Amino acid sequence: MSIDLQLPRWRPARRLLVVVAVLASTALAPARATGPAPARATGPAASPPVAAVASATAAAAPEAAPPAASVPAAAATGPLAEPRVAAGAVVLADETTGQVLFQRNARTPRAMASTTKVMTALLALERLDLRQPVVIGAGPPKVGEESLRLRQGERFTVRQLLLGLLVKSANDAAVALAEAVDGSEAAFVGRMNRRAAALRLRDTHYVTPYGLDRPGHQTSARDLARVWEVAMRRPDFRDLVATRSARLPGGPALLRRFVNSNQLLGPYRWTVGGKTGFTNQAGRCLVASASRGGRRLVAVALGSADAFADVRALFEYGFSGFVRARLAARGQAVSLAAGRPAAFQVAADVDALVRLDRLGRLSLAVTATPAASAWLVVGRTRLLQVPLARLPAAGPPPSETLASGAAVRPWPVPPGAAAPTIDPFLRRPSP
Repeated sequence: MSIDLQLPRWRPARRLLVVVAVLASTALAPARATGPAPARATGPAASPPVAAVASATAAAAPEAAPPAASVPAAAATGPLAEPRVAAGAVVLADETTGQVLFQRNARTPRAMASTTKVMTALLALERLDLRQPVVIGAGPPKVGEESLRLRQGERFTVRQLLLGLLVKSANDAAVALAEAVDGSEAAFVGRMNRRAAALRLRDTHYVTPYGLDRPGHQTSARDLARVWEVAMRRPDFRDLVATRSARLPGGPALLRRFVNSNQLLGPYRWTVGGKTGFTNQAGRCLVASASRGGRRLVAVALGSADAFADVRALFEYGFSGFVRARLAARGQAVSLAAGRPAAFQVAADVDALVRLDRLGRLSLAVTATPAASAWLVVGRTRLLQVPLARLPAAGPPPSETLASGAAVRPWPVPPGAAAPTIDPFLRRPSP
């Protein structure tokens, strides 16, 4: 069984060109590097040398990205095409920070098919021991569609049923686990909905533990990403969704020996797990995680003709089209307009993944009413909020001031900087 930059004082345009090239090369740096770690920096005035930042980023990456040629600065600032996906609803997010990199109809309720089983597995893992035996009752044999052909009176461990649930996507395994947790399928579905409410899954309602089309059985791409992230915090869940093949005792042998329904596991080598789904109403569905170059992404596709192609396109867009950059540093002064004295300061470092073609187009938008707020924008599109605090009346004059409407200069994130929480709903803390 296989379980299995203090930059030189060049002209602003030339300096920005160099910063873009450096950040792009940092994103594409080889994942394995050697050499001592550079000294830690604290802000733009103390940014480490460019080569040191790239080396530190590479050394921190646990997995090798595919070979890629250096990206010229001109190419890095050219238009970046959005991922070509056909799914009715999608979302792509950075797991470490929760930052959404791409979304379409991400809050629209839709049928979810067997991605339902992510919640089923999560609750079973929370309530049952993996070694606990389960005697199959009268309920599981009555469920149709994908199944293990479970028979009343058969005995399996919880782990065996979870393999059937998550690797083969067996509906009868879902009912067997539901009855093991709560005694009946109906009581377990009630537990599923209570947990959905506790996780603030506002677009989600469960009718069954397996996901066949039923009126009102629905979720959204964003909600599904959320419950997936919660489940992926558990090592036992991660081990199950990374399993490529399994065999359960009994027969029929053709149904009890199976491979993972997630076709990205293996062929797309950065995939660390996923859960598939399909019904006539839901279409092809997939939620999955991938890790590459030290970055973890989660992607969801609902209502697709080819969810595997859609999720792969989302992953490639996220891994290849973004670079992590520092956009504002704690203590930087902020004014409401160029030439006006600063009244505020940045309250915390602002680090984020920035699309390569937006690195040279960022600016700051500050409003004073009803309360002071600041946003990093591209044109009129808000990308990220900048936390503000009042500038102390006493103290040395600021060395650098961010003014509303002025361009923002990105620079590499200092080595060792903690990852921020951009969207706590989708963020999965490091295990």
